[in-house]
Formats: sequence, C-alpha cells, structure tokens
Amino acid sequence: MDEPSTYRWPRGTPLFCLIGLYALGFLLAAQASLTQLFIGKVFVAVYFLAATLFCLYLYSFRVILDATSLRAGAFFFKKIEFAEVVQATYLRGNDHGQIILRASNGTRIRIGETLEDFGACVRAINSGLPRHLAISRVERAEPTDVLSGSDLI
Repeated sequence: MDEPSTYRWPRGTPLFCLIGLYALGFLLAAQASLTQLFIGKVFVAVYFLAATLFCLYLYSFRVILDATSLRAGAFFFKKIEFAEVVQATYLRGNDHGQIILRASNGTRIRIGETLEDFGACVRAINSGLPRHLAISRVERAEPTDVLSGSDLI
C-alpha cells in the first residue's frame, strides 16, 4: 500500500437521498396550514437546510487508508494509526455489519458495510493491523426477510 486507498459511499446514494428528502420537503411546503404561519416557513427552510447538509455529508464521507493509518469522516476526519489499535471487531446487525476500531488513546472509528467496496476495505485494514488484531471472517450481512400476509398462512 504505497498510495492511499479511498473508499466512499456508492455514487448514487447522496443523489437519491437528496431527491427523496427534497420530495418530502416539497410535500411539507405544499401544506397551506403549515406555511401560513411564520414558524412553519422557518421549519420548512430549516428542513431543506438539514436535508442539504445531510446529503453533503454523505457525498463527502471518505475512508482513507495508507500504509500506517486510517482516516474516516466527511468534514472532520478521525485518524487512527494502525500501531495504536487495541481492538478491532466486526459486529453484525440484522441487516448490516460494521467494523469498529479502537485506539489506545480512546479514539473509535466505525466503518459500515454501506461502503462501495467493503471487502477490499476490510482486506486493506487487515493488511495494516497487527496480526493478533486481524478481523476474521467478515461476511456481508444478508437482509432479513420480512414475511407478508400470504407467507404467514
């Protein structure tokens, strides 16, 4: 790993979130009873600002790995040197998993499976970690099946 590797969200994620959140905002703004009041207008403006900032966060989020360290974040990066890592775990939830790295100084970085090339990211992290802390057996979590009415009978 001579050059830093960069991992990020899939390209369409911030755009589709922006479209969905703006559509909801337009539905809110179309409510005459809400926008007639001054506080309603302020609420709609704050909603659009928050939606835009959230999508900028998704667009800017990066995990940058080099030979000696890992940096993750969007606007303010957290940095962990691989030599300082004291615990590396993979937690698997119902529909997603995440890697949690803890450093000796208390810094914690969580990296979710939602990254575009999660497997390559895990392999790159493992190559930088000390051997006794290597993350073992990371499999993508399968989505939980939800039973519909006809499946329950």
